[in-house]
Parts: sequence; structure tokens; C-alpha cells
Amino acid sequence: MSTQDVGFKKIGAETVFASGAQRDARKGKGAFHWMPWDAVFLVSRIYEDGNIGRTKDLESPGDDRNWENGMPIQTFVQSAINHLTAYLSGDRSEAHLPQAGWNVINAIQTSIWVYMGWRPASLNRLVNARGPRDLTPVCPLSPQEIEWLKVKGIVKKEEVAVVGNGG
Repeated sequence: MSTQDVGFKKIGAETVFASGAQRDARKGKGAFHWMPWDAVFLVSRIYEDGNIGRTKDLESPGDDRNWENGMPIQTFVQSAINHLTAYLSGDRSEAHLPQAGWNVINAIQTSIWVYMGWRPASLNRLVNARGPRDLTPVCPLSPQEIEWLKVKGIVKKEEVAVVGNGG
């Protein structure tokens, strides 16, 4: 049976099922179905409880997305480390693992926003401590993360221009 191209964005070869149904490859799109949803729920409680009352816009109660205003990536990472070490030390006085997860997720998201130019570069104070002393901030994302984001259409404008010009 031949497959018909319907113009959808595809990643990899199509699979044709015995029923005749067709689907593009699943690889490279993330495995959301394997995520531990109970753990994700616990992290979501940090978003819920931790943002209440922190909005800059007092006219929009309930729109408390304080962390999105911008914090240095390093601040999220340091807080995640603090929560992890407290947890490893036996401290169960608060939800340390979900708070560490919240900080790691926000460090990743802020890294994406800084890389894309959607947040100020000043939020990236990460330096390369594995070479000669240089305090110039390094790219907040690895080459692998940048490639993964392209699957979701998250590409810097200058990269789109190069690709669009046959480069």
C-alpha cells in the first residue's frame, strides 16, 4: 500500500500498520507517555503554591507566574542543589525533591528563553569552569539540546534565515 503525503511535518520514515493506518516516526518527539505523572503532579504543586501572591500585576490576581519575570539560571541551579542536599541529608521538613525539580525545569526553560533571545542574556551568568579562566558566559544549552528543540520548531531566527537561504 502506498502512503499519501498530507503535508504534515514528519520526522523519519512513516510506519504503515497492518490496518493500513499510517503514522510518522515517534522517535525524537519526546516520550511523554513514559513520564512519571505522580512526580510531575508534585512538581506542579510547587508552581501552584509557590507563585500565589507574587504577581507584579495586582490587577490580574491568579496570574502569578513570578518566575517567568526572569531570574538568573544560576539561581535556579543553586536552589535545586540546596534542595537536593537537604533531601540527601535526611531533611523531610518540606517538599525538597519537587522543589528541586521545579528549579531544574525553570533553569532549563530560562536557558531556552535566553538562548532564543526571549529573555535578557544577563540571566546567563554560567561560565566554563573546565578550561582556562574566562568569565564570559557560555551558551546555556548544549548542542544536543539545541538540536532536540529544532524538532519542536524552536529555532533561532538567524538559523532559520541560513536554512531558508540554502545554507
